[in-house]
Amino acid sequence: MGELRYRLDRKKNIAVFEIDTSGPVNTIGEQFIADLVKATEKANSDGVKGVVLASAKAKSFLDGANLMEIMKDPSQLNLKHVVLKLQETLANLAKSPFPVVAVLTGQTALGGGFETLLWTCDHIFSTTGSKMGLPEVNVGLFPAGGGPETLRKIAGLKTALDVVMGGKVLPAEFYSKSGLVTMVSKDEILQEAEKWIEGHQGIINRNYDPDWKEPDLLSNDERQKLIKKARARYCICPEKPYLKAAMDAIEEGLDLPFEEAVKNEVRHFAPLITEPNVKNKIDLFFAMTGIAPKIAKVNPKKSLSTEEIAIIGAGLMGQGVAQVCADKGMKVLLIDVDKATAEAAIEKIGAGLEPLVKKGRWLPDRKERLMNNLRASGDYEKLKTIPLVIEAVFEDLDLKQKILKEVQDVNPDIIFASNTSTIPMEDISAKSNRPEQVVGMHYFSPVPLMPLLEVIQGPKTSEAALATAVTSGRRQGKTCIVVGDGPAFYTSRTFGVFVMTGFYLAEMGLDPWEIDRLALEAGFPQGPLHVYGTAGGNVVYHAGCFMSSRKPDLLTIPESVGKMYEAGYVGAGKPCFYKNGMEPDKSALEFIVRNSSLPTPDRDEAKEMLLLSMVNQAFLCLDEGVLRDYFSMDIGAILGIGFPDCWHGPARYVSQKGVKATLGRIQAIYEKYNLAFFKPAREFEKLIACGVDRGLL
Repeated sequence: MGELRYRLDRKKNIAVFEIDTSGPVNTIGEQFIADLVKATEKANSDGVKGVVLASAKAKSFLDGANLMEIMKDPSQLNLKHVVLKLQETLANLAKSPFPVVAVLTGQTALGGGFETLLWTCDHIFSTTGSKMGLPEVNVGLFPAGGGPETLRKIAGLKTALDVVMGGKVLPAEFYSKSGLVTMVSKDEILQEAEKWIEGHQGIINRNYDPDWKEPDLLSNDERQKLIKKARARYCICPEKPYLKAAMDAIEEGLDLPFEEAVKNEVRHFAPLITEPNVKNKIDLFFAMTGIAPKIAKVNPKKSLSTEEIAIIGAGLMGQGVAQVCADKGMKVLLIDVDKATAEAAIEKIGAGLEPLVKKGRWLPDRKERLMNNLRASGDYEKLKTIPLVIEAVFEDLDLKQKILKEVQDVNPDIIFASNTSTIPMEDISAKSNRPEQVVGMHYFSPVPLMPLLEVIQGPKTSEAALATAVTSGRRQGKTCIVVGDGPAFYTSRTFGVFVMTGFYLAEMGLDPWEIDRLALEAGFPQGPLHVYGTAGGNVVYHAGCFMSSRKPDLLTIPESVGKMYEAGYVGAGKPCFYKNGMEPDKSALEFIVRNSSLPTPDRDEAKEMLLLSMVNQAFLCLDEGVLRDYFSMDIGAILGIGFPDCWHGPARYVSQKGVKATLGRIQAIYEKYNLAFFKPAREFEKLIACGVDRGLL
């Protein structure tokens, strides 16, 4: 058996199915399914007392379907055949006359791997650090190996909806509440599994037990309320057909016998493979795992070692950067106006990590190692031997220039990386004697959760500074893109235009909360006016003013933004468009200035304007050399600024719509509404002149 080894302990009469597929993680393909069929037949013929499922890989138990194999023949017929064969195989193991248990030692069971556990296992033993979940919607699919049905049986409908529709991966401890999982130490795990098998001979798999009671059993009315609420939350965007397919399968499964319900999942699942937006999501997954780690091309030999770094500015961003660096084993010197302020920030980092430890998401020794890598100071003299300092103070050019001078006076050879979101490297380094040492490292908030790092290469940034920023960022676990210099670079500039478009639409007469809903329908994770409050209206206003001062021909600030700012309607604990979570705050309407000189767009055009404002800005960044390639464009847009992932990114959006068609719509909007940031990028005309209309990426 090539991908699953069968071992029989004849003394105990217990078989172990050890999973070890090709590749860095265990995945489900046709060979694995065939091997599982053979192992199940062998266990039945050997008359074993029980089976233990285990993995030979340190971090991966079984992590879903082999997408590379699926995409070799991405047809409905092939996908249907593979999934039905997997379902049949899982059913045969689950119906076998012996208990089946699994042991996970700090490993992941994702997608079809978690479905394998949910369907076949009578019990699961796990150590802390293991994770399980159904993230299929994140690649444009949904769990069709029985996941919705089998998870509902052990955790109830509400949890099943949350996990399936949210694409969630959760610590093993979460599932221990259901009684399916027992947390044990690594030294005891196999012994406990074998003991459990001995004590549960003759057990009936819950998926075939007529007496099994679903937890939190709901009435039909209660079920329908949950379904309706989930549809309203997840199925708002028509370009995400995988979410509707999942909801349809879950709802229909409520009234079907188990095996009919799981077969019905395949009926909704297989057609997805032909959907363009599903292909976008799958391609995005491959881009993130294969291309993104290599996209920022630098010479690693030029990079300085960053075993120890410093961070200046112990606010929220500085704390976040310090945390991710220390977590990856880097020694971090956190500097602020005085040592006491920096020490207080380190205490906040520790306090923020404590809930993760209590919930079992972090091991205590991981937190301890991280905290041991942090030290505080208020003294720049300690920078003399440090190769890289990351400046994370607020957006003030004079302050950043002052800090740069003080740092270079102490250590002229240090790489100085600014975590600015808008100010060009050329400006920050304008008064420096060593401008080649200055580079941008633009993080996104919250730093520990946001995967993107935008590295900015100034006009004089050296190869060594650039390489040090990128290699350090990768060590921190970030996906890096390298962009050129300019006001607000790529991400802040494009993100800002999206928010300003939302305000302009409100000034054209659209209801602000309808604008946010239209953004959700277009595929954005948040609407522009909601983002204004969550990102902080202060930040949006000042960034917009800075961008407008540098590029007045590109961006003017809507009058309403200024009025909201002056009135203190800026979110972050202050009034804004929403209160108490998502309840509209109608008092914000007082500050919306109606622009009667402009027509009111209809719903479809408004959605298109939100998308095309970002698309055109991304292509303008190509015009100016801020962006250098389409992959950086799309990866940066998805990971950093919330462009709808069902479109893959601005470049793929244009590829699917066509360059000529996209240019035509942007030009029409520009002529109709006279908004400066809709003046079409020259890149479109260049592509048309070269005969390119599709296939940009």
